[in-house]
This record gives sequence, C-alpha cells and structure tokens, in this order.
Amino acid sequence: MDPPILKYGESDQDRFWEKVNKTDSCWLWMGAKQNGYGVARVGGRSHLAHRASYEWVNGEIPAGALLDHMCHNKSCINPAHLRLADAILNGQNRFTSNSNSKSGVRGVYWCNTYGHWVAKAMVNRRPHHIGIFHEIDLAAQAVAEWRAENMPYSLMDKRKAV
Repeated sequence: MDPPILKYGESDQDRFWEKVNKTDSCWLWMGAKQNGYGVARVGGRSHLAHRASYEWVNGEIPAGALLDHMCHNKSCINPAHLRLADAILNGQNRFTSNSNSKSGVRGVYWCNTYGHWVAKAMVNRRPHHIGIFHEIDLAAQAVAEWRAENMPYSLMDKRKAV
C-alpha cells in the first residue's frame, strides 16, 4: 500500500503546484496525464494529481475510497470539486452514456421488441425500469428526473431538475 501523500515535503508541493492552471472554476493539471487524469511525481512515486491535491488540502483519503469529480473534468484537481465516494456513488455522478450506447443518452435504450425507447437506471446494482417512450427526448427527461430524485450523487440531474 502506498504511503499517504501528506507525508511528502514542501519541495514536492512546490513542484506540484507549478503544473496547475487555476481557472475561475477548475484547477487544470498541465503535467503528465493517463486516461485524462493528471499524474504527478511526489516523493519519487507516481500519484494521481487529484488525489494528491485533495490530501494536501483535506487530509488523508480513507483506504478504498474514490474521489468523485463533481465537475466531470478528469484533469481538474480543485479540491472543492472533489468528494469522497465509493464505486456505487461515484457511478451515480457519471456524465455520459456508456460508450456502446446507440441513443447517446445515459439510461435510454432502443428496444427492438417494443419498437420504442426504454428508460432504465441502476442503483446499488439493481435495475429500475422507468418507462417506455415513443420519443427519445421524453425518455431522457424521465430518466433524468428519476435519477435526480433517487440518486443523491447525480449532480447533473439535480441541476436539470431545478
């Protein structure tokens, strides 16, 4: 298990913060990236930059915890945009549909059997059938409203519902 990032010194932090572009909202990592996430050398080891930023500002990340990017920007390391989550909660705040989605809308699928759009959501690994719709827009609206009410970590849907 890697040691907590907190234990590393000021020189590590100085080099780290030089690679950050602080915009009005997101703090963008300008250094190395892997799959869109910033990667930083701290204490001679590679660490995910958003985890380092979070730990230096908020303290050690509990074992097994994930950090959810509330802004949906993988290169953002702004600790105010990060929150602790487990895999289930982190999945609730997904931004887009699955990569193999034919609809391009999260939770909306075409059903050949019915010849209509189907709206579904998964919570705690349990599927929830929301409805069958003639129009994709109606299915998208229904699933977004359902997620806003039933998925507390789905921030994008909460914003749409307001």
